[in-house]
Amino acid sequence: MRAGWQDGPSGRQVAVTGRKRLVSSRPSRGAARLAAILDALPDALVLVNANGTVVNANTIALEAFETPGTALVGRGLLDLLPEFDSKLIPGSMRRPDHVDPARTKPTRMTARRTDGTEFPVEVTSANLENSQQTYDSYGYTGDELLMLVVRDLSGTVDTEAELARSQRQTEMILRAASEGVVGTDTDGRIVLVNPAAAQILGYRAGELGGRELHTLVLHSRADGAPFPYDESPLADTLRSGRKHRVRGQVLYAKNGDQVPVDLTTAPVRDGDQLVGAVMTFADRRTYDALVAEKEDAERKGAEELERLAEEHASELTALRQSHVTELEELRERHAEELAANEERYAALGEREKDRYEALAARHDQLLTLLGRSLRGPLDELRRELSALAADDAGQLWPEANQVLHHLSAGYARITTLIDNVLGYQQLDAGGGQVARTKVMLDAVVAAGVDGAVELVGPGRVQFAVHAPPIEAEVEPRLLATALAHLVADVAGVDATGNTPVAAAGGYLDNTVVVAAAQRGEVVRIEVRGPYGGGDPVHQPIVRGIVRAHGGVLQTHEVPGMSGSAYVLEVPIGGGAGAVAAPPASQDAAVPAEEAAPAEPATSG
Repeated sequence: MRAGWQDGPSGRQVAVTGRKRLVSSRPSRGAARLAAILDALPDALVLVNANGTVVNANTIALEAFETPGTALVGRGLLDLLPEFDSKLIPGSMRRPDHVDPARTKPTRMTARRTDGTEFPVEVTSANLENSQQTYDSYGYTGDELLMLVVRDLSGTVDTEAELARSQRQTEMILRAASEGVVGTDTDGRIVLVNPAAAQILGYRAGELGGRELHTLVLHSRADGAPFPYDESPLADTLRSGRKHRVRGQVLYAKNGDQVPVDLTTAPVRDGDQLVGAVMTFADRRTYDALVAEKEDAERKGAEELERLAEEHASELTALRQSHVTELEELRERHAEELAANEERYAALGEREKDRYEALAARHDQLLTLLGRSLRGPLDELRRELSALAADDAGQLWPEANQVLHHLSAGYARITTLIDNVLGYQQLDAGGGQVARTKVMLDAVVAAGVDGAVELVGPGRVQFAVHAPPIEAEVEPRLLATALAHLVADVAGVDATGNTPVAAAGGYLDNTVVVAAAQRGEVVRIEVRGPYGGGDPVHQPIVRGIVRAHGGVLQTHEVPGMSGSAYVLEVPIGGGAGAVAAPPASQDAAVPAEEAAPAEPATSG
């Protein structure tokens, strides 16, 4: 708040400030004008009495020191300026031998506001010897006053710090730069040089200050002819303010050596006024040395390449001739080897043909023996044994009758096995066709179980069969044969009708599980038994029939069981797949053992 004047009690006038009113004798109009001038000063003005107490202040001082709810007038000076020299305060705090200067020099210190916050200031103080005459208008009646002019440096300190930091960064950049940097005034005299420039030119930085740059380093051309100043790029930059960039310019070092450089000149302006120029240059000696080294290396490389090309051409000619000769020799040798191999392979082919014909003859002889010479008598013998075992007259002992039944079953198994082997041989040789028809899979499984009983023998295996009604397009006789041999294989019955003996004292479950189900477009039949299978007679028959149907046969180990599980998969083909079971007829009752060919558990 600005100071002003207003009427006080008893006809007197008082000076009104932002925080305190001072009584004064009648001020003149000039005093009010002086108060307005003091309030308009850009710096804070503070008056301190002999006790070191602030008695008055202008508007800037109130704004700088006061905070809301506190007063500046009446506060001690050292509370506001703790670093102020107390010897400069008039009155009892001054030593007798101290002589006051008329005006102190500006001193920087830290000021403290009335709320305790600090800020940087610059303080100038002066003693007012005749306060009555000078400051009557302010109404102070003391003998001595100390006037302080306080300048707030909050922004100035930051600006100075930023300028100092910028100057340090500029100096560091100039010192770190590998290019030479030289600054001149308008007369071309050196005013700035960085360490790189002095090092390139062979001078110390102190030796270059104030000297003419052109006369020092640009006085002659590369051929030694004088280089007039008016023709130099530096002179044109100082005259016109244009920038120049010159490659391959020659500077002269202190020892007289020529230094090739890439040179750039640029004007330095202060506003619109040209005040000098900056010349930067990069030493080309290292670059020129590398260029010369590269050119020398390229020249030597070209010479070496030419020499190698000549040697390569001569070697290539010699190799071509040797290769032609070697190729002719190889052709002759190859022709001889081909002729010898043709004769040898022809003899080998004849020998293998004779062997194949002999094997085919023996195979045909074996098939004829099995199919005609052996099977017929076996079948006749089986019929005679069956007739004897029937014993219509009851003339045989029971033991003899049992032996005859056993022999009849054995001959029947041998006959069936011979028929199945012959059928497989014919199918594998391509002589038989797979005639697929749409049949119910449960009937095929039942036929396979019956065939297995004939191969294994009655009473030797128990069956657990699960075969839902599934229609598939297969060859029922062949698929039933494959199932019969697969069951016989996992049951442990080999081609001779024997079964491996179980470990002494061990129990072996003789149950064979047969389960059928549909999985997408294939029929999946799982056969699981007490033995691992893999008989050389049963397995080829099973795999050959499954392969002829376009299916696969896989083996799986069953945890906790001694045997193996075989999974047989064949395509459904044109079959309908799983169908609903037909309802049982109430008029014709069928015995359970005949109506359910796929019982969960049946006995062989």
